[in-house]
Amino acid sequence: MKYDLKDLNHWMEKQVYLNIGSFLLGVATLGIDTTPMEGIDVKELDEEFGLREKGYTALVAVSIGYRAESDFNSTDKTPTSRLPESEIFIEI
Repeated sequence: MKYDLKDLNHWMEKQVYLNIGSFLLGVATLGIDTTPMEGIDVKELDEEFGLREKGYTALVAVSIGYRAESDFNSTDKTPTSRLPESEIFIEI
């Protein structure tokens, strides 16, 4: 990857996202809510945590916590809506 395709950074980003997926699933089993966030100010995060001095840089952030009991978006209070299976799947 590093020498032939010269896309080591792209490959490493994909590895981070694979691990984030596992983290999100694992935390959900504990009843904790998470949200991955892109579009963050990575330079600000790098400075805040001294990442560049350590040879790292931020890529993504994940918020983690518990939802408020008063959250009207909670699936406990609002039923999840889905399209009918006939609109989603096509049998070949």
